[in-house]
Amino acid sequence: MTKIRTAADHVAAALSTRTRCGFALVALDGMGGSGKSTLAAALAELCGAAVVHGDDFYRPMDQAERAALTPAEGCDRYFDWQRLRDEVLLPLASGQAARYGRYDWETGALAPGEVHTVARTGIVVVEGVYTARPELAGFYDLLVYVDTPPEESMRRLRERGHDHGPLDWEARWRAAEEHYLATTRPRRRADLVVPGA
Repeated sequence: MTKIRTAADHVAAALSTRTRCGFALVALDGMGGSGKSTLAAALAELCGAAVVHGDDFYRPMDQAERAALTPAEGCDRYFDWQRLRDEVLLPLASGQAARYGRYDWETGALAPGEVHTVARTGIVVVEGVYTARPELAGFYDLLVYVDTPPEESMRRLRERGHDHGPLDWEARWRAAEEHYLATTRPRRRADLVVPGA
């Protein structure tokens, strides 16, 4: 059995005691490149989970403004956690379907006219760095931290080859991510820690 399937089985087992009225909301947090998306896909296959990607909530911002952010500001502003809360978590918590827009990485803006809908039924997985931040943690029935060594996570990010703007993006991203991990301690707050793929 693969490592990711074992991790998915552990998450599914933990959900068996946390599902209420046929519904559970799960956060998969961890470093960029840790295997969160891979685990989310495995949960979709194993449990029929709907998946919301944190990358869809990257905040549209001028590159100069983004480059000027300190690590603490980057932690708070790279991703639009308020939009994730308002468009996904609050509706689901109140028994409604979630409807949200997607950040388009090619244009650097929200994709015009594109709305994704997630029903409040079954398992909904929200995966991405910053998705279990303290301001959002109370919405989830299960917080999962995907634990992968930093060197491996960074290697995977480089292999993806995404262009996120200025050449120092990697250093700025890592500094903001390290600030998030050090100040909010998602690994310590998690209900379950699983190894990344």
